[in-house]
Amino acid sequence: MATRMKRELMFDCLPVRQGDAVLYMFSARATELWKCLQINQRDEDKDAGYQRVLSASRVRSIASYIKAKRPLPLSILITLEKARVERGGRRIAIKNVGDAGWVIDGQHRLAGAHESGASIELPVVAFLGLSDEEQIQQFITINREAKGVPASLYYDLLKHLPTKRTTSERAKERAVDIAGELKRDEESPFFGKIVVTSVARKGEISLNNFVRKVSPLVIENKGALSAYSLNEQRQIIANYYRALDVIFPKYYNKVASVFFQTVGFGALLNSLPMVFNLCLKHHKSFRVEDVARVLAEVRHFDFGAWERMGSGAGAESQAGEDLQAELSAAFDTLGEGGTIAL
Repeated sequence: MATRMKRELMFDCLPVRQGDAVLYMFSARATELWKCLQINQRDEDKDAGYQRVLSASRVRSIASYIKAKRPLPLSILITLEKARVERGGRRIAIKNVGDAGWVIDGQHRLAGAHESGASIELPVVAFLGLSDEEQIQQFITINREAKGVPASLYYDLLKHLPTKRTTSERAKERAVDIAGELKRDEESPFFGKIVVTSVARKGEISLNNFVRKVSPLVIENKGALSAYSLNEQRQIIANYYRALDVIFPKYYNKVASVFFQTVGFGALLNSLPMVFNLCLKHHKSFRVEDVARVLAEVRHFDFGAWERMGSGAGAESQAGEDLQAELSAAFDTLGEGGTIAL
C-alpha cells in the first residue's frame, strides 16, 4: 500500500531576533532536510549560484564520522522560501518539495549525513525569504576566513553585493571582471586558465592570485593602467601574454608554463608597468608586435631560473626584479606618458 507523502514538514522551533532579522532554530532529520533543500553550487561556467562545489572526499569523511556514531554538533544555516511559521513563531511548516529552501552554510555536513544513511538529527538555523544578495552576504561573512573556502570565491562575489565599495574593493571588482572576460574568450591567452572554485593546478592561475596582482594596476588614480577602460585593460594584459608567446615560445608553450604559475605570473605582472612604459615611449602603442619588439631586447633571459626559485612573495619579487634589471640594461631610459594603440 502506497504511503501518502506529507504536504508539509512540521518542526517545533525557537525564534531568535538579531537586529532586524528573525532566525528560527530547530532540529530535523538529515534525510528530511535533504529532500526539501537545494545545495546551490557554483561551477566554472555559470554566473548563477554562490557555493563552492562539494568536495567528494570531505563528504565521505563526514559520512564515515557519522557512521562511527560520533556527534555532529554544528548547525547548518539555511534560508527557506516555501515555509511559514505559526504558534507565535514556535512552529515552522516547510513545504515538502525539493526546492523549499537553500543551504547557505553546512552543505558538506548535510550531504555527509545523507550519504551515511544514518538516522541523525541536525541542528538547524533558518532564515525565511532571504534575497540572493543577503544569502551571498551571509555566505561571505561565515566562510571568508574558513579553511577550504577559496578567497577567489569572495572576490568573485564582491560585485553581487549591494553595499558601498571602497576604492580597493572597486579595483578588485575590476580585476574580477577582467579575469572573467579573459578566461571566457577562446582567443585569450588565459582561456580556461583562471579558476574560481577549485585549487589552481600547475599551469593555472587562481582568481585570488589574478586579483592580487591585477587590482593594484587598475586601482583608481594610482594604478599603472587606471586611466584605461575595462576593455583596454583586458587587451593590455592579453597583448602582453601574446607577445610572450611570440618571443619566448619555449617557455610559453611548455606544459604547466611558469608564465601561468604563481611566481611567474606575479613576476610578469610586477614587470608589466615597465614594459608598458617602454612600449609607450619607443612605439607609442601596446600592440602585440610592439610589445614583442620590447621583449625581444631581452630574448636571452632565462625564465627557467624562475622554475627553480620555489614559491612565496620573496621568490615572486626577486623574479620580477631580475626581469626588470634586464629590461633596464637593454634600454637607456624609462619613458613616461604617451598615447596608446591596442
